[in-house]
Amino acid sequence: MRARPMHPLEIDGAFAASWDRLVAARGVHADPFDTHAWFASTLHGHHDPPDDIRVVSVLDDADQPRALLPLERIGPDRWGVFSAHRRPRSHVVVHPDEPHGADSIADALARTGVRELRLHRMPSRDPETHRLIAGLRACGYTVDAREKACDMLAGVEGGWAGHRARFRGFDRYAHRFATRVRAQWDLTVDRIGGPGTRESDFDAGFAVYTDLFARSWKGPLQPAAADARRDLIARAARHDWARLYILRVDGVPAAMHLWFRLGDVATWHSTAYDERFAALGIGTVVQWQAQELVLAEPWPAGSEPRLVDLMPTRTPQKMRLAPERPALWDVEAVRDRRLLAVTLPTRGFARATRMSVEQHLRARRAKAAPVEPTPVAETVIPPAINPHERGDKPDPVHEAGLADHRAIALACGYRGTDTVDAGRARGETWWLVGEEPHTLVHLGPDRTVHTVAALGTDRTLPRDRPPHEAARSVATALGETLRLYLPDPAGTPGTPLRREPEPVPWPVARTGPTRLTSKGTPR
Repeated sequence: MRARPMHPLEIDGAFAASWDRLVAARGVHADPFDTHAWFASTLHGHHDPPDDIRVVSVLDDADQPRALLPLERIGPDRWGVFSAHRRPRSHVVVHPDEPHGADSIADALARTGVRELRLHRMPSRDPETHRLIAGLRACGYTVDAREKACDMLAGVEGGWAGHRARFRGFDRYAHRFATRVRAQWDLTVDRIGGPGTRESDFDAGFAVYTDLFARSWKGPLQPAAADARRDLIARAARHDWARLYILRVDGVPAAMHLWFRLGDVATWHSTAYDERFAALGIGTVVQWQAQELVLAEPWPAGSEPRLVDLMPTRTPQKMRLAPERPALWDVEAVRDRRLLAVTLPTRGFARATRMSVEQHLRARRAKAAPVEPTPVAETVIPPAINPHERGDKPDPVHEAGLADHRAIALACGYRGTDTVDAGRARGETWWLVGEEPHTLVHLGPDRTVHTVAALGTDRTLPRDRPPHEAARSVATALGETLRLYLPDPAGTPGTPLRREPEPVPWPVARTGPTRLTSKGTPR
């Protein structure tokens, strides 16, 4: 056995394959962010300079890896975990049958003159983390480990049936949302990955993934990140690791999950969903259905689902589904620098505080960034003097009530029914226009039309109802003059009318009074 730093260009196909097999052999410590697939896709997508990157490797007699720690240069004689800012955590990757791999890596770091080392969010639950820290100390390093975050994990016993029984409360919670959606629309989940999946299937799935990202609160993926993620999925698919789950409402993609099955771990990599569906709780539905699909399908020989990894960061959903939360440590090691060794804990705390403050300030600046004003022109909508003058029956108009809030939330992209009224100014109203309510009009207290949204299937008009027609119907019903503001390059700065097409048609009653209703259930 020998250990040495390797340049990325030294890594050939055989070494890369051994690297990936090494990670997969780590059972409950297998992590897609430790694989060569992730390493190579990150290099490919972000074009990091390879001369500043080394993979500290413990090699067997055939020059294949038995232990690994990818690093990048962050200063003279200073090294850190490769691409730390793009990964949620990092491991020292050691084969389960190699008891001295972490010690050998520590020795290689000391021999090659690494005087400062920063390791990003090392899992405290991994025995190799403790062995590496002990090895660094044995090689003369002063080591400081600080809790930075925590993993969000759930042990699995008995496959999907046991997992579902363990989280029976969340199962019922997700089932209620799914039942509510199925009462109105068809709800399906497509799986991409596994036997018979073609490369073109992943291409089509990734196109849906990027589109949903752009429609989510996260915003569109940056080109470099999209390239890296697409390459990661392609590389992982060759090992049958990657799974894409697309939740569709009436055939329309609403939410999507990316998962990896690696070793004995099912890892939830990322999610994206169309915010217009937020009021339906589809984030909860896709989470639980994805877990069912990934745990219930057959796993490779020698592996079984023993752990669900929901990734670091805390959310209300993860707090319910991840009862095991072992600490992640930021580890700093210093050698041959006595002053730095003395101040190491203080420096680490100061750096963490500075990064937290900078992140907070960036978020505040982003929220406070001025919005570029849109030039608009005012359109005055008077009520019709005689709505029957053309021989047409006037559109019925009535004010929306509490029973209509779910439809309003879906049509306008609110995160829930309670947000329909949240922040509503005194005098603001919602109006439903049409025999079968196919248009929503949001009217401000100053009689300005703020929003016009499609709602339900319009069988009478072969085209979308223009906003001024819907506003005219409301103006006529109220007997008042309304105003709306449409974008106009020659206009003055203002707030333009929001036009919201609903993501899927809301089913409406076929008989009886005009009222939103469940599919096939007249009221």
